[in-house]
Amino acid sequence: MTVAVFSIVALVGLVFAIGLLLPKQRVYLKTADLKSSPESVFQIVADFENQTLWRNDVQEIKVIDQNTWTEVPKKGTPITFRTKRKIQNQLFEIEIIEPKSFQGYWVGTFEQTPTGTKVVFKEVIVIENPLFRVFSAVFVDLDKTMEVYMNNLRTKLGE
Repeated sequence: MTVAVFSIVALVGLVFAIGLLLPKQRVYLKTADLKSSPESVFQIVADFENQTLWRNDVQEIKVIDQNTWTEVPKKGTPITFRTKRKIQNQLFEIEIIEPKSFQGYWVGTFEQTPTGTKVVFKEVIVIENPLFRVFSAVFVDLDKTMEVYMNNLRTKLGE
């Protein structure tokens, strides 16, 4: 029994130590040149209430108020967001307000180009708890999540 308890404590200690070595902040960036206008792209991205109509990774959107909503993914933990800044057809920034186990924000910029719109999506996640950092690094692939988002957006735009 003592060996089992010691082994569990040692394993948790090892995971904690690994977590201390991992960065608290993770940054992900996706860019794309789209054929659609900045107005069209911005309208779709900023309309959080209707994202279940075009995003295949979201099960439900629970609207709290005009600037706050909870996104319930098909897999994973629900996340509550709040609009932080919104500049029509140029910038959409949201912040994570729940769950409290991590913090972060997402910024989308929309730039007119001769052929349509250049979008830049940046997501920043900050995880203070070293144990959560390890689990996040192992089980959460935000790069893939952002790629799915970008592909869903392209499909919605017919591109």
